[in-house]
Amino acid sequence: MRKSVSLALLVVILLSSRLAHAQLPTIAGQDYFTADKSPGSYLTIMESAHVVVIPNWISQGRLDNAIGDIKYSLDRFPNHPISLQQLGLVAQMTKNISLAVTYFERAIALFPQYALTRAQYGLFLVGINYVDAGIERLKQSVEMDPKLPAGYAGLAHAYAKKGASEQAREAAKKARELGFTGKLPAGF
Repeated sequence: MRKSVSLALLVVILLSSRLAHAQLPTIAGQDYFTADKSPGSYLTIMESAHVVVIPNWISQGRLDNAIGDIKYSLDRFPNHPISLQQLGLVAQMTKNISLAVTYFERAIALFPQYALTRAQYGLFLVGINYVDAGIERLKQSVEMDPKLPAGYAGLAHAYAKKGASEQAREAAKKARELGFTGKLPAGF
């Protein structure tokens, strides 16, 4: 009996020492854009276990599971673009807007240098009818990265929603010039 307890204790100690050397996120989370994306990295393992399953949870109506996996992802990589996009969708579906706002604000506070995160937040805000706040975030994104087609496309949608046709047309034109091939507001 003593040998099996000692052996079990030894296994726990060995596993603990291996886990202590693993690449685990800091409390604040890791920067998605600078993280190791090689096969077997913490990011790729986390994505395969948590990010890729979210569309299935959504299609099955298991939104609590989707939220759990999204939170797990964003707690480790606060500016993970796919997880932020998924969060915006699920937050709207569950009418839990404050959840998305909290995570977007955290991502920007921790990693303010990324225009894409601001553009995503702006699109989310426009989608929940906070058009002026969304326009502000989208403007920030294109000021930070004047070659970000998604920022201009988002501005085209926001201005169209606001009824600012000329500004919508200009933003749509700029998005196309930068190679945007996605959906733009009708007539622009």
